[in-house]
Amino acid sequence: MRDATPDVTAVPCPLATSSGEAPSGETANERRAAGPARVAGAQAIGAIAVGAIAFLLLQILTYGYGRDQGIYAMVARAVLDGGMPYRDAFDFKPPGIFLIYALARALFGPAQWGIRALEVLGLAGMCLAMVSLAGRAFGDRRIGVVAAALAVLVHAQLDFWHTAQPESFGGMLTVFALLAATPRGVAGAPRPAPGAAALIVSGALFGAAGLLKPPLAGGGVVLAVVLAAPALAELAGRGAALARRARRSPARGPDRRAVALDLAPTAPALLWAALRPALLIALGGVLPVLACVAWFAAKGALGDLREVLFVFTPHYTALGWRGVGVLDMAWHGVSEWLVRYSGPLALGLCCLLALHPDRHERAGVALLAGVIAMHLVGVVMQAKFFPYHYGATWPLTAMLAALGLWKAWQRCGRHGAKAAAALVAALVATAFARSATKDVEEDYLDRCAERVALLAAGAPDLGRLDHLASVADVNAAANREVAAWLRERVAPGRPVFVWGFEPVIYDLAERPPATRYLYNVPQRAAWAQQEARDALMRDLAARPPAAIVVERRDVFPSVTGDGLDSRDTLAGFPALAGLLEERYELAVLIEDFEIYLER
Repeated sequence: MRDATPDVTAVPCPLATSSGEAPSGETANERRAAGPARVAGAQAIGAIAVGAIAFLLLQILTYGYGRDQGIYAMVARAVLDGGMPYRDAFDFKPPGIFLIYALARALFGPAQWGIRALEVLGLAGMCLAMVSLAGRAFGDRRIGVVAAALAVLVHAQLDFWHTAQPESFGGMLTVFALLAATPRGVAGAPRPAPGAAALIVSGALFGAAGLLKPPLAGGGVVLAVVLAAPALAELAGRGAALARRARRSPARGPDRRAVALDLAPTAPALLWAALRPALLIALGGVLPVLACVAWFAAKGALGDLREVLFVFTPHYTALGWRGVGVLDMAWHGVSEWLVRYSGPLALGLCCLLALHPDRHERAGVALLAGVIAMHLVGVVMQAKFFPYHYGATWPLTAMLAALGLWKAWQRCGRHGAKAAAALVAALVATAFARSATKDVEEDYLDRCAERVALLAAGAPDLGRLDHLASVADVNAAANREVAAWLRERVAPGRPVFVWGFEPVIYDLAERPPATRYLYNVPQRAAWAQQEARDALMRDLAARPPAAIVVERRDVFPSVTGDGLDSRDTLAGFPALAGLLEERYELAVLIEDFEIYLER
């Protein structure tokens, strides 16, 4: 029988360390108190990692907009002008990303580098947070330096199209949330439980991440479960002990009553210790959501928020689930994450599986793995598997991969230079074998070299920058040319209308859109087509555009559900086709764009 109520304010997880086996005669506490072990080449590894991070962040500063970034920028412009997402500027992403772009625009102006500056600042902060998190979770901050380099490498390799996305910033917030809920500890002592304020802050960060992509808020659920696990295990163990003793005691004997009385004072304390993290994380998580709802309600746009996120978006998501099963989708999502994007991350995870986390590392590994699993569930539910959908998951994956690589490096160091050289060779080989750079023609090293040459030249070369910001049917040079033509022919303040999927033209042309519909997916999507077309025609009647731009070759079956481009869809949209024929005439053809001016 235990004489005292257990201390439920501490999680029985000692400070982690990655120093390998303790020398003979050295206790675990003494080893932890001595700090991280000396590792051969650790300083060189740290210097290389920091240099790589600095180089990659400089690369990110040169990235232009992709199609999505142009949409977010235009919604942000509407917000700064007093409008609201969805009601005054349509997109179907959650509202958090528009606020981030609005912040970048408010801080740095409308130039495309503004969001990249904010992105780089966020990544730099995330790197520092990863270093601290590795020190607290694994006992060695150097693992965090390696993890930060791996995370920034994958992020940068996603290039301009798949970065500055909701998941990009959601991953940063997730790392900050985990750090907030992981208190510092004293070497050799059990780690204290996070305080109430820390859990509320962590929950608020997870809630903010959910405003960027709802499944990212699920990281808070995983955290609550992990923090509750020790108290629940203790409660279950005591209950099992009570049951065993009760079976050995007389049915109504004094021993049985004594056992029950022994458990009674501890059960409420253990139950509270298990529930407390979940309640505080939930309290923090609901705060940004309530603030967002209050903002939309105050602006009279709550109905638009509901219509887009809970009516339009589910139909869009359902496109990816046509004719496929859950197991097929789950396998595809996990295999994509595991082997398609980064050779070094896959190698690091294999090393971690082979070498096993130490006892003091398992709680951190379980937490990171649980949040990663929650993210992957969200990716599978979305059913599109675009590269940026994994963007929030790479920093957490990098933490696990860095732990595995650090363990492998320590093991190789004990086996001599040949083993260390073999690990380096494997790391380099996997880095070249698999990269996160997708969709663009050149590999990432070639694109890096071109950007370095641009930076070295000093003067901006718009032609080369446009080439680096073009992919598939998106031609940044053509967008710029169309915008320049509109600036020349359309008076400032007069609205224009782009019937296509290139809203960046509005921003480049510095002309207001004639409608809330910045692109025409709602008018092309079968589930929203008629209502959206009627709303569009009302918008165009209320604000007649001085020019209409019609795009060709913008075909997106995974988005619209068919193989038609914008020009083709006019044949089935007689109201807009009639407006073009009656009131506008073709003025010029620029690449894939037909530009019509008022008669």
